[in-house]
Amino acid sequence: MRYDDALIGHWSSAPFDYGVMEGSDLAFLPDGRGWSVLANLAGMSVTRFRWHCPAPGRLEIRGEWSAGGEWEASTGGFSSVDEQGPRQFVTVTGYTIGQEETAVGEPVPVTAVHFDEPVEFTTLYARGARDIAPAQDPSYALRPYA
Repeated sequence: MRYDDALIGHWSSAPFDYGVMEGSDLAFLPDGRGWSVLANLAGMSVTRFRWHCPAPGRLEIRGEWSAGGEWEASTGGFSSVDEQGPRQFVTVTGYTIGQEETAVGEPVPVTAVHFDEPVEFTTLYARGARDIAPAQDPSYALRPYA
C-alpha cells in the first residue's frame, strides 16, 4: 500500500468551524490505520478506518468499526456508549495540502488539507500534531488496537 507521509498525523476542522456547533477530527497513522471523530452537543461518534493513497493526490478510506454516544469534555473520550459495531464504507477523494486562512482570521494561514469530497462532514482540516498514537483515539478504551 502507498501512504502519503504528508497526511500522517492529526487534522482538525476547528479553525474553520467558527460559529458551527460541531467539529470533526481525523487521524492518519503511518501504518494505514486511522480514525475520525464527529462531535457536537448531542454526542460523539468515532469511526476507525484503513487508508491508503492509490495515486498521488488521491485518498481511499475504508471504514471498519464505529462507536457513538455521549462524550466527556474533560477526557475527550466517551462518558457513555449508545452503539458500537462494524461500519463498512469506502470513500475515495482527491486532496491537496496547502495554506488556508482560518474562519476567525488568524494573522498567519495554517497548513490544511482540502478534500474534493467531504470526509465526515467537511472538506477542510487544519494540521495538528504529526506524532500521534493509537491510544489517542477517543474510542481506545472501548476497543484497543491489536
